[in-house]
Amino acid sequence: MKAPKPFAAEFATFPAELRKLVTAELKAGNRIRAIEHGFPAAPCGASIKLAQNVNPRRRKSGGGVSFYERNNPDYAGEFTTENRHFFVLEPPPPPQPVPDMDAIRAEREAKQRAADEALSAAQLKEQTRALKHARSTATKAGRKNDTAPAPQSPARPAQSPPPKPVTLLERFRESMVCNYERWHDGIGYNLELLKTATPEELVEIENILTSRPAEDWRDVEALAALNTPRAQVLLRKALHHSNPEISSAVARYAPGLITDAERTAMLVKALGKAEVFGGLSSTLLEVEEFHPPEVIAALWDGVQKRDGATAVHYAAMLMFLHGKAKSAFDWDLRPFFLRFNTPDAGERAAAFRELCEKIGVSHPPAP
Repeated sequence: MKAPKPFAAEFATFPAELRKLVTAELKAGNRIRAIEHGFPAAPCGASIKLAQNVNPRRRKSGGGVSFYERNNPDYAGEFTTENRHFFVLEPPPPPQPVPDMDAIRAEREAKQRAADEALSAAQLKEQTRALKHARSTATKAGRKNDTAPAPQSPARPAQSPPPKPVTLLERFRESMVCNYERWHDGIGYNLELLKTATPEELVEIENILTSRPAEDWRDVEALAALNTPRAQVLLRKALHHSNPEISSAVARYAPGLITDAERTAMLVKALGKAEVFGGLSSTLLEVEEFHPPEVIAALWDGVQKRDGATAVHYAAMLMFLHGKAKSAFDWDLRPFFLRFNTPDAGERAAAFRELCEKIGVSHPPAP
């Protein structure tokens, strides 16, 4: 089955793997709502927006197509190829109800009160039983002839107390300790625990995470996974953090919480100040997926004005987003990119002119 006539010409420019996927969906009764240019596609690509979700049998990676489950107001899932220039997008998911944290807290407090009352009753019962036993023992002992030594029971070997069970909350707190291995390997908090936590435990985890500002990408990731009203307040504050790594983490882990305009402004700001070991990597990862014209203009501005090491990465990203490189840092083109890392203004200007020629622009957009 062919694509409808209004879309046929543009449909033919898509990679064969994505055309095969869409053709199968059209045969199954799905429809193409639109073919658009811009985010999430690169400037040299495009996106097909479907009317329905893809059949579950095809909703997976394979055959040269990568599938990603998304949770944002724009689309529910995306299908793309390795270079991420073209996309097939599902319609956005319905909005999820916000958890009633007040009701959860009230239920937790009621259960705690009941547990306290039950414990008090059990302690009183045990004290009464122990007192009766002590009185009975004393009465019997007074009636016996105590001149003979009482037989001694064989000594029992001392037993160590059973190990204290590790609770879910203790495991979560322990995962928040950032040791060298976790820092080096980029390991976040143990968010798998959220899937098995009780409502009461989720409240405790929320209290832990919201008792301090988000100062690390791991905090942002955990708050986004929790996704409660209190967590969202902290995430909104973190969006304006002075550290580009924190603000870009909000866009990466909680894209549905911010508007495209806010996300654009954050990236433009980050591209103007992020450093190689200060948020540049996370910013470029975000740019690879979200690159409206303002962000492209900021890359062009940075490749001319930023330090040499940063300009190397901006030149690589511009080549990729314009379809002139195989990846966000194409190692085959590394010798060319490294020409931007020079203190010689003339060499830098020559590299810039060559970049414009390779991409095919005469006047790069102004920021």
